[in-house]
Amino acid sequence: MRWIEDPHASANCEQTLLPSQAAQFVFRAPSGSAVALGGIESTALRELVDEAEHIPDGRRVLFIQLRSARSIEAYVGQVIAVLAETAVRLWPVWFTDLSFAMCSDDALGRQAAGAIAREAATRIPGVSSSWAEAAAPLALAGRPPRVVGVLPATELAQLSLAISRLGLVFIIDVSGAVQAPNASALTHALEAIARHSSAAVVALFVELPSLNSPFDRILYGARRVIADAKLRTTIPEPGVGESAASETWLAPWRGTPHPLSEIEQRLAAMLSDDTELAGLFCFNWFVDTVRGSRPKVDLVWTDGRLVVELDGYPDHTTRRAFVGDRHRDYELALSGYTVLRLANDEVVQDFGRAVEKIRDLVRLRRSQMKQEG
Repeated sequence: MRWIEDPHASANCEQTLLPSQAAQFVFRAPSGSAVALGGIESTALRELVDEAEHIPDGRRVLFIQLRSARSIEAYVGQVIAVLAETAVRLWPVWFTDLSFAMCSDDALGRQAAGAIAREAATRIPGVSSSWAEAAAPLALAGRPPRVVGVLPATELAQLSLAISRLGLVFIIDVSGAVQAPNASALTHALEAIARHSSAAVVALFVELPSLNSPFDRILYGARRVIADAKLRTTIPEPGVGESAASETWLAPWRGTPHPLSEIEQRLAAMLSDDTELAGLFCFNWFVDTVRGSRPKVDLVWTDGRLVVELDGYPDHTTRRAFVGDRHRDYELALSGYTVLRLANDEVVQDFGRAVEKIRDLVRLRRSQMKQEG
């Protein structure tokens, strides 16, 4: 990857990236260390990471936002809480591809979960058998796997493996904590999180701090993203977009409904229970267009050339998203795809109506396919 020399770079000798390079910078961040990234908002970076295709070693990226705190322990505790909540939402699949789905929340099911956990510890480097055996029944009961008596360093390591044994990158948005009274505590916490989790930590700043700040320890190798002025985030009302930026999110995700999206999970369950629609749609998948692009769509029925997009208000009201959505729709239409856009609020208010809209378009496409055939 070639970096761009910026004549306006600040005194910290930062190098700059184009937006198209930001995702690969994240994926290639060195495990066990912390580095800084500036000039891009969390929502925009999440979109770039989520659409990336060339992912070294199958790593996943977990987006976390920190609140201001006064101690290293408090910052580490915030991250552990996010990891535990993410792990329970990923259940019954842990360690990337190990399923506990056959385990029920009863005595026999807990025994089975313990046995699977012990087996995982023998096959997956770094997994603690004692932690996994104690954590699995907690997740089975729908509780965050916070094992009593376990040291924070162990929790960081084990929860990170449960989320992804192929490697993690933490994008930690520090914009809410950068003005904390004890900024050095934040820096040391980021380094401790990276070291004990064996994950890469990318600290996300609105503006990169200078070398003489308390963050100097993580500024070596820092990068600043140069945004296209035409696509900068512009949000009409104050506060819009904050919920998306602060949301914990795991990316990229391919082929199935996202485990952290309640809307995708529920819609997938309703589609699978519908005899007419079951098995048609693939979630979070790429579509090849005649223009040579490969947009990632929320749902696609490939044989019927039908795309369904689930639009959250904060994620789709920026100028960049507005322009991008319409260009994607154009390329998909040019490639023979029908695109149905459903607002998340609309789906939540009436899942049945959303499914009926999908059914109507499936029937229309089937009728058109018969005529074309």
